[in-house]
Amino acid sequence: MIFFTRQYLFQIIEKVKRLLTHLLCPVILFMFFIGIQPARSQEANRDTLELLQWLFDDARQSDQHLIHGTRYYNLYPSAPGNPFMEPDEFRTGSVIINAREYEPVKLKYDICNQRVLMRYPLHIGGYGEIVLINDFIRGFEIGEKAFRIHSLPKKGNQYCQEIGTGSLKCLYFWHKELIPLNNSLESYNQYTHENKNAYLLMKNQITAFNSKKSFLRLFPEALQHVIKVYMKENKISLRHISDSRMNDLIRFCETLTDSNRKEIQDKP
Repeated sequence: MIFFTRQYLFQIIEKVKRLLTHLLCPVILFMFFIGIQPARSQEANRDTLELLQWLFDDARQSDQHLIHGTRYYNLYPSAPGNPFMEPDEFRTGSVIINAREYEPVKLKYDICNQRVLMRYPLHIGGYGEIVLINDFIRGFEIGEKAFRIHSLPKKGNQYCQEIGTGSLKCLYFWHKELIPLNNSLESYNQYTHENKNAYLLMKNQITAFNSKKSFLRLFPEALQHVIKVYMKENKISLRHISDSRMNDLIRFCETLTDSNRKEIQDKP
């Protein structure tokens, strides 16, 4: 009951702020244009005009296509952990909104609620933090990780980390949970450690895998032994594999599948 009450309160505050913004802009414009009219005996104060311009720019923002979302509020500030992909900090990246890419921008990925946060500088100083609207986002990058939307089995459209650039890709779906916390006087909840589900995108089909055995079964039987030998020689463990080594594995498997496809096509 406390959660819904606080969330409802934040929604009311956000609506009031939006209403004040829409009401404030015409007033600022009116004052601005009145101010620039030369008076008979004195000129308009330059500092006042600059202040009005800053207020107007901050209220409307320089690019509404990018700065478009809702203000971020931490509903569980006392809960141990955090809802974000580690590390819990804004990092430089890029975001694709509709068909336009914006870079560089400061982003954080909330993997508990599957949403993207952006920090942007205000014209009057300081920073604002907003939750970008998911419906407009086509993909984003944070650091070395690239994310795109994919339709996962039993999960629907989700942000997935992509590894691989060709027809064969590994997809990671990152997530955390907010679970009850017992025997604590400070918080009723805590965030779990980040976890991921792995998928293989091949021939426009997305299939889950969770072990070496299930990974190998996704490939033609004629290629499974070759891939198994490669993984053994390179001491690859899918449970603890790094992004760079997974990329090497995906590229190796893609080369095999392309060669196998070509051999089949060349047969009379």
